[in-house]
Amino acid sequence: MSSGEDSGERNPFAPPPPGAPDQPWRPRVPQSPSGERPDGSPEGDGPQPPQWGPRPEPGPQGPRLDLADPTHRTARNALLSGFGALLTTLFGLFWIGFPLSLLAVWYAVAVLRVPAEPVTDPFASRPVRPQVPAALSALLTGGLALAMSLATFALQFTYHDYLDCVNSAITKEGVQSCGTDVPKWVTTIYEGPAE
Repeated sequence: MSSGEDSGERNPFAPPPPGAPDQPWRPRVPQSPSGERPDGSPEGDGPQPPQWGPRPEPGPQGPRLDLADPTHRTARNALLSGFGALLTTLFGLFWIGFPLSLLAVWYAVAVLRVPAEPVTDPFASRPVRPQVPAALSALLTGGLALAMSLATFALQFTYHDYLDCVNSAITKEGVQSCGTDVPKWVTTIYEGPAE
């Protein structure tokens, strides 16, 4: 079995020969027979910095709202109003959620009525307008908050006497006596399920 010294090649993992001066550390780079490095630079004594490849280009990003565009600002306002209306309605603040939901629906319809820019090539794919998804989300959240608010107002208006009786009752028996003339589902909403 031949050693690296017999073949004329030095083992890179072997210790330096005795009495050799200390050398600074250099990264090991495979050598080509022509005496050049793989990157084409001539082989030298000084350490060469690693050659990094080109940075990858970022992938395709979705369209973003441009706040300099009035339509995009309206879509942003519609989205904020819709989420605000839904949150306030879920927390029972119907007097705040109702105007916010009206505002969200109004803004969303105004954005959706803006015509798309004409395209010169009829076979080219139309670019996605970023204001359209925002307006659709605002229409969904604002419409849901509006429906919940209107349903609550309708219940309060229809069963106004029953709600006054429940609010003025002192005992539990007094509360239960208020619901003799109202549907069972109304008493379940305001009094809870019967024990």
